[in-house]
Amino acid sequence: MPSVSPLPSYRDVSPLESGGVIARSGFEFQDHVAAGYCIDMLQSTTLTEVWCESLDDITLIRDSGKYEEFEFVQAKSNEFNHFWSVAELCKRDKRGRTPIVGSSILEKSLAYERGAEPCCFRMVTCLSVKSELRVLTLPLSSPCRTSPTDGFTKLCEQIAEKIPDYQSPNGSDTSSWLSRAVWEICHSSEALKNANLLKLRHIGCALDMFLAEDQWDEMYKKILRKVQDAGRAKWEVDPEAKKLKQGDFLNWVKNLVSKAQHPGVGGKGKQLREKMEGAGIPPDSIEIAQEQRRSYRNHALSPGYMDLSRRQEIEMDTQAHLHQLISQLDAGQLSDIGVEFHSRCLDCLNEVRRHDKGEVSLSFLQGYMYSLADRCLHRFTRVAI
Repeated sequence: MPSVSPLPSYRDVSPLESGGVIARSGFEFQDHVAAGYCIDMLQSTTLTEVWCESLDDITLIRDSGKYEEFEFVQAKSNEFNHFWSVAELCKRDKRGRTPIVGSSILEKSLAYERGAEPCCFRMVTCLSVKSELRVLTLPLSSPCRTSPTDGFTKLCEQIAEKIPDYQSPNGSDTSSWLSRAVWEICHSSEALKNANLLKLRHIGCALDMFLAEDQWDEMYKKILRKVQDAGRAKWEVDPEAKKLKQGDFLNWVKNLVSKAQHPGVGGKGKQLREKMEGAGIPPDSIEIAQEQRRSYRNHALSPGYMDLSRRQEIEMDTQAHLHQLISQLDAGQLSDIGVEFHSRCLDCLNEVRRHDKGEVSLSFLQGYMYSLADRCLHRFTRVAI
């Protein structure tokens, strides 16, 4: 149990700075980092809130059941062309030739320790670290961290030499920061995005949320926009707008999934019907397509129908083949009218099934194609210019 502190709760302190909110250009990496934590929050038993650009780049609140712990996260994309080092971590800005105390990355992070609750620190970077900082990439529970080794002790000494005169408002020095800091390497925004998408699909399925591949992509875009909106919000105007809370966030995601799974009756299959009618496809073929689409949706939303990764592989392969046909049609390489192109698409699905050795049903593939068309991701006529 943490000791009683005269300091205010972190919930009652204001940000030390808010310059990043004013101009958010180049914040893509940080937004993907925050989105990943929000996805974690969907299933976590301890992570209860994610704050965007408030007390730090990202602030995480974990509830142990007895007390809250605040984690201050610094997200750094590629800012130079070399690995992170002790020198880079401790480099201070200068006024003339005089180094400014408190201006280094480590000092700025340590400065956030100014509240009553226990806290820890995290660096998330694209670039890797030199060997001198590698111990920080280990979990806090690692034996190399719980029983300090010569390497960790040497690191503390190196940093103490460079920053001998700085303490947090709580009185902690740089060695205390090192003992509570974890360094995470994520390589790039694209790598983060891909990892977050995979995590979102698996956590979603664990929570009985079942969507098609492209729908998960759209869901992630919406999560990213929510993070960006929280980052842009001004603390002085509405501090709560910067905080994404577990219960609210989970309900928001569930609501979006429900809408994607069960669109309104008036619009159910409407886009598919309009596309097929516009392509001159006979009414009886349109009704069969609607049945196939509904059958696919029932199978796709059934957790026991097909292994998730296998279904994703089949859907992405099918979409790629259909996309190739659409591209050829738009480029004038195919002169098909609507009915002819629809037939060509059906032949393409049969070829996909043949290459898959018949392990997936043709009705599933056709239903997926019609589902894509209903979500405006496939069509049977050349794009209008």
